[in-house]
Amino acid sequence: MLGRTDKKFCSVTCKNTYTRQRRKKTRDAVAEIDAYLHRNREILALLMGEASKIEIDRSTLTRAGFRYEYHTGTYFNKEGKLYRLVYDYAWMDFSDQKILMVRKKQPKNNTPAE
Repeated sequence: MLGRTDKKFCSVTCKNTYTRQRRKKTRDAVAEIDAYLHRNREILALLMGEASKIEIDRSTLTRAGFRYEYHTGTYFNKEGKLYRLVYDYAWMDFSDQKILMVRKKQPKNNTPAE
């Protein structure tokens, strides 16, 4: 071995191979969950269209293939109601049969139009 006595890899090639293998393990481990999250977002976007808030039957989401257990976060509103987030969309159990879906407000673009 040439170089420093405390180096971890025998060469740049060995280091790169190790790093690629480690990243592949991570990528493979999260690919399925990422696919569920992206699909959930697509379903919410399709059903909401241009609306910022809608109420929908739970069965409609279920038939579309929505996976309720996969979301990117949660928050409680001022009334203490739990919302589940999927990126820029959120949903809340409105009743046993109804779901309230909302879209996060997009920041206004302050740049002048050309």
